[in-house]
Amino acid sequence: MDFQKLADDLGFELDEFKELAALFVDTALADADKALSAAQENDAETASRAVHSIKGASGNLGFMEIHESAKRLEADARARRLDAIETPLHRLKEQIRHIAAALNP
Repeated sequence: MDFQKLADDLGFELDEFKELAALFVDTALADADKALSAAQENDAETASRAVHSIKGASGNLGFMEIHESAKRLEADARARRLDAIETPLHRLKEQIRHIAAALNP
């Protein structure tokens, strides 16, 4: 993962971007857990909001693969297809953990 390019694209120093990315990882993992719990409780609104948060933050930071995954998950949650989002949410969490691993080699 080219953090330097992402930082340059956004006008940040590399260290600043890495701090933002680390904050994203923590927040996005918490939001993904919130969405999973909401899906299991059949709470489409909470699931949708949690995934929407991940979608926005990932798009703002340039993590477009995560952004696209979250976009699909949000659409499914809004359509109340909560049974369809659990497995993709686990994959999304793995994508987020991949960023965490790249931040701390």
